[in-house]
Amino acid sequence: MSSKELKFGIQSDLSVFTDTLVEMTWEEVKASGERGDSVIFPIAVVEAHGPHMDLSPDIYYAYLFSRFLKKNLYAKGINTVIVPPYYWGINSGTEKFPGSFTVRPETFNAIMFDIFSSLKKWGFSNVFIVNAHGDEKHTAAIEESINEIKQKLNMQVYRMDNLDIQIENKPDFPDQREERFNPDIHAGSIETATMYAFYPQKVRKEIALELKPQKEFDPLAYCGDPASFVLEKNIIEYFQANVELDSLKIEAILNNDRNI
Repeated sequence: MSSKELKFGIQSDLSVFTDTLVEMTWEEVKASGERGDSVIFPIAVVEAHGPHMDLSPDIYYAYLFSRFLKKNLYAKGINTVIVPPYYWGINSGTEKFPGSFTVRPETFNAIMFDIFSSLKKWGFSNVFIVNAHGDEKHTAAIEESINEIKQKLNMQVYRMDNLDIQIENKPDFPDQREERFNPDIHAGSIETATMYAFYPQKVRKEIALELKPQKEFDPLAYCGDPASFVLEKNIIEYFQANVELDSLKIEAILNNDRNI
């Protein structure tokens, strides 16, 4: 089940359903579960990203990363399906800004459990979470959900941004820009440059270039130096390396499971 036409660079398709389970028939989903295909689950939030971007960067990042991950895994002989992006997460850092939806941890956990219960019922047992939101309360809720799902549903669930396993022949990562403003954790140069590389229509470039560096989210809902996004030259190469590294991790996990 190969990924649809997909190349690194500007994406013309703005749908977050392309190449996901949503585009499959129920019979195709049934067959995928019976084959033992693995699941890729992009998780993000709807959140303020400064005055220079809309509320969608986390969603598009998690979704696009998942698509490239699926493509890489298919090239390694591993079939996967992508769950449509989940984006009702927890925003403790930006919840004061209009547009930053946040849900209670118990709500998040309940929805996650129900989603995984459906996947389990359809025959899926291995799920790899691509999380694009680093809020501590959000990631804590994911971990709590994972623990409950493993215990009650007997599924194997992995969070790729928190998965530390040894990989031989890791891909080469480009050097980071040494003079980058620190911290750069939200809607700063890296995130702005990433969105501009893949979805340039979602970056208000003229506004970004006028913004001053911020070390806190206040007052404009970003933390970093958005104006310097034009100096980030290796964004796509770094993204590619991350995709390849995660695909190698998944391959190692699945091979280990087969050998047990």
